[in-house]
Amino acid sequence: MVKVALTVEGEADEVIAALRQLAIGDATPSSPAVLTADDNVDEPAEQPSAQPQAPAPTPVPEGRWTIEHVRTFWGFLAPDAREIYQSVAKSAGYVTSRRALLDEMHLTVRQLSGRLSSQGHAVRRIRRAHNVALPHPMSFDSQADEYRMLPDVADAIVRLNL
Repeated sequence: MVKVALTVEGEADEVIAALRQLAIGDATPSSPAVLTADDNVDEPAEQPSAQPQAPAPTPVPEGRWTIEHVRTFWGFLAPDAREIYQSVAKSAGYVTSRRALLDEMHLTVRQLSGRLSSQGHAVRRIRRAHNVALPHPMSFDSQADEYRMLPDVADAIVRLNL
């Protein structure tokens, strides 16, 4: 935990100038900042590179859904979203119309969307947990007004009896 105590005293314009100087990181901790009206505080001072630049993160490889990915994803998915996933996974062709899903789950469009919001979080967590970029397991086709699940994901849900 860092604790900083700061006292600034002086005329208003001197205080403002001193705070600007601190903000750009030009004051040294061992000596107080003393500024005059001639000091140019609008130009940031050149800072020596104190820390080496971190290497750029390596890109996450694209991947396909595996049973292990689905099992992990299922653990991250909210229980309400799991019910929706089960329904779509068991449907013919892994496709369900929105109306059929709303009727089956006794939900409004807003409630359905809210329950599915956890899938985005779960996909991001899978990316970190398995270091792989996976496509969203289920998407909504607004033209056809239906939800479509990737066959690999649907098959794993059924096979794992989730």
